[in-house]
Amino acid sequence: MKVLKVKEVKDCFESNNSCDFLLSGPITKEFAEYLGKLGKFLYFDEFDVPAFKVIVRGEYTVKGAIGKKTIRILLPEDVSNYPLDNLINYINQYKQK
Repeated sequence: MKVLKVKEVKDCFESNNSCDFLLSGPITKEFAEYLGKLGKFLYFDEFDVPAFKVIVRGEYTVKGAIGKKTIRILLPEDVSNYPLDNLINYINQYKQK
């Protein structure tokens, strides 16, 4: 999986400081679980489209839905230009099975 594009989000109701990552392929449950190793992993399979959330305490929250190609990163409100290189590198290292 690769991060193809990072886009700042201006109209997110959950956070005034967030961005979307466009990924090279659709999100699978296995990829969501891989991201879940970064922090607290929540998986919601009761929705029509299963979704997940990964909370990395004190840093950021990652949200996404299975089958989509975009994940949203909710960042701390009081930090601009939050460094995301480690997260991007972690995603880029994922190898689909």
